[in-house]
Amino acid sequence: MAYNNQEIELKIKLSKTKFQEILDKLHKLGKFVKFSHHIDDYYTPVHGNFLEAKYPFEWLAIRRRDEKVLLNYKHWYPENAKYTTHCDEYETEIISPVQLKMILKALNFRKFVSVVKKRNVFLYKDGLEIALDEVKDLGYFVEVEAVKDFGSLKNARKAIFIFTKSMGLTETKTVPGGYASELMRRRRLAMREKF
Repeated sequence: MAYNNQEIELKIKLSKTKFQEILDKLHKLGKFVKFSHHIDDYYTPVHGNFLEAKYPFEWLAIRRRDEKVLLNYKHWYPENAKYTTHCDEYETEIISPVQLKMILKALNFRKFVSVVKKRNVFLYKDGLEIALDEVKDLGYFVEVEAVKDFGSLKNARKAIFIFTKSMGLTETKTVPGGYASELMRRRRLAMREKF
C-alpha cells in the first residue's frame, strides 16, 4: 500500500524459521491487520517492452486481493538499477477484470508471469506496515513499508532499517525487482524476452 502514491519499502528473503520467529514477535509487538491471499498477473506492452531493461523499473499488474481486483502500476527509482530505493505507485479498483484483460489484449499487452502469495499484515507503531509473505515457488519474505509521511525518503528508510535490525535482520537491500523479477530469475526466464 503506497502512501501518497509513493512506495518506500524493503523486501527481504527469510528462512522458514526466521519467518515464524518474526510472525510470533509481531503478534506481540504489532497490530494484526489481516490475512489475505494474493495473485498478481504481470503484463508488459509488446511495443516498449518493460522487460528490455537489464533491471526492469516499470511493472503493470492485475492484482487479486481476496475478492477485490486492482490495476497497479509501479515505476521504480533509480531506473535501471539492481537495487531500488522507492517507487511511484498508482492503483485503482477494477469492476470487470474480464473487460480489463480484453483492453490489455487489444492494446497488445502480454502477461509474462504470475505471483501467488499468502500474506499476514501487521501495523507497527502506526508508521510501518509489515507483511510476512509466503510466495509460491519462492519461499518466505518480510516486506517492511512506510505508510506515513516520515518527512523524507532518508527518514523513512531509516525507520525501516531500525525495525529490521530490531528483528535481527541486517539486510539493507531489497529483493531486486521484487517477486516478479525473482520468480523470472528462478525459472530462468529471459528478462529481455520478446513477445
